[in-house]
Amino acid sequence: MINRTEQANIVWNESVDAQSLAENLAGELVININEAIDVNGQAVIALSGGSTPKPLFNVLAAHDIDWTKVVVTLVDERWVPESHSLSNAAFMREHLLGKLPSEPRFVPLYQAAQTVNASFELVLADYFSATGSNQAAPKAFDVVILGMGSDGHTASFFPDADNVEQLVSLETNERLLSCHSLSTQVERITWSLPVLLNTSYLALHFTGRSKLDVFEQALNGSDIAELPIRGAIFQDRTQLNVYYAD
Repeated sequence: MINRTEQANIVWNESVDAQSLAENLAGELVININEAIDVNGQAVIALSGGSTPKPLFNVLAAHDIDWTKVVVTLVDERWVPESHSLSNAAFMREHLLGKLPSEPRFVPLYQAAQTVNASFELVLADYFSATGSNQAAPKAFDVVILGMGSDGHTASFFPDADNVEQLVSLETNERLLSCHSLSTQVERITWSLPVLLNTSYLALHFTGRSKLDVFEQALNGSDIAELPIRGAIFQDRTQLNVYYAD
C-alpha cells in the first residue's frame, strides 16, 4: 500500500491527555473567533456533537469571547427535535450554550418538516438571517471543528450511507445533505463537504488509540467512500489542523 502522508493537507497537534488537548484547541479557537469578530464584526462557527468535545466546551466557555457576536451551528445533526435523547442541539445547549455568560445566535439543523430534505430551506433561511447573508452570497464559516467515528465517518458522511458518493463529493453544489444509513439509527442532516471546507480554520478533534489507528489507515489509502475522513485530509481548499490525545 502506498503511503500518502506527504499528500495530506494536515498539521499534527498531539497532547498528553484529553484535558490538555481541549485547552490547546480552545486557545486556537479563541484566537480565530476573536479575529473574525475584529475583522467582520461577527464570527460563524460550526461545532460537532458527541462525547469528545465536552472538555473543549468546558474550557471554551471560560474564555473571554463576546458571544453576542458569534453565530453557532452544528456540523451535522440527527434529524430529531431537541426533546429527543439523540439531539446534538440539546447536547450543545447543555454542555456549551447554557454555560456561556452571554448567548450567541444558535442555528439548529433540525427544523420540523415532512421530510429532512424539505427542511433544508428552513435551515438555510435561519442561517442567512443569523449571518446577514443570502443564497447568492452565503457567509462562509470562520471555524469548523470536525469529529471522527471509529468507522472513519466525519460530519454525517457515513461509509454505509446509501448516498455516500454524494456525501463525500467535493463537486456538489448543495449546501445541506441528508444521510440515510443503517448505522445511524435515525436520518441525519449535514453541511456538505464543500461548505465545511470553505472555512478560515478547520480542525479535527479526536482521542483514543483506536481512532488513531483509523486515522492512520485513512492516511494510507485513497477511497473516500471507504473512510470519509479522507475527504478532509486529502484536499487543497484549507489546512486540516488535527488535534489528538490518547
